[in-house]
Amino acid sequence: MKQENLDRILSTEEELAPSSGFAAAVMERVRVEGAAPKPIPFPWKRMAPAIVLMLGALVWCGVELARLGLPQIPTEMFAGAHLSASMVQPVKDAGWVAVALGISLLSWLLSRRLVGRSGLL
Repeated sequence: MKQENLDRILSTEEELAPSSGFAAAVMERVRVEGAAPKPIPFPWKRMAPAIVLMLGALVWCGVELARLGLPQIPTEMFAGAHLSASMVQPVKDAGWVAVALGISLLSWLLSRRLVGRSGLL
């Protein structure tokens, strides 16, 4: 399209106006939505201990499985998978790193929750 044709079409367009009852209908719907009760929040305070308990049980099961199951696996399956003495300590430290990351995450979540209640966010 040429610029002249586009200018001619746009200059002859009529003003758009909402229908007669549109604004009143929209405002009535806004009032109805504003008067509606808030939805019931999920009871996270009651669910948090159960989640922590389930995660702890899962970790405990994993530790017990590794402790009891690995010595019974035939060693020929892991012929090349032995850890050297220099690698044993970093593997042990990985557990402590995971615990530190978990504690950091929990403290961050707690601080976000406290700041959210104060109205700073």
